[in-house]
Amino acid sequence: MSASDVQMDEPGETFRFVLVTAGADLLNWSTLDALYEAGCGDATIGHDTLEFTRSAVSRDQALCSALRDVESVAGVSVVRIEFGEGLTERA
Repeated sequence: MSASDVQMDEPGETFRFVLVTAGADLLNWSTLDALYEAGCGDATIGHDTLEFTRSAVSRDQALCSALRDVESVAGVSVVRIEFGEGLTERA
C-alpha cells in the first residue's frame, strides 16, 4: 500500500509542487506504469519532472508521501523539489 492509498480522517487540502528526478526517462512506458502503480496518478509527468496536485492534511505530508511513492520506483530518484509561482499556493 502506498501513502496515497491511506484514508485520512480529516479532510485534506490540496498542494501543488514539482519533483525533479534523475536516473530514468519518466515517459518510458514501463516507468510510467510503475509510477502509476506506486501512487503517482495525481502527477503530470514529463521526461524528468512530476508536477503533483496532492491532497493531504499538511504540505509536509503531501511532500513526504509523493517522495516515498516516486522513490519506490526502481531507477528513479528525486534531486530537487520546486515551488514556483503558482505552485506554492493551495490548489
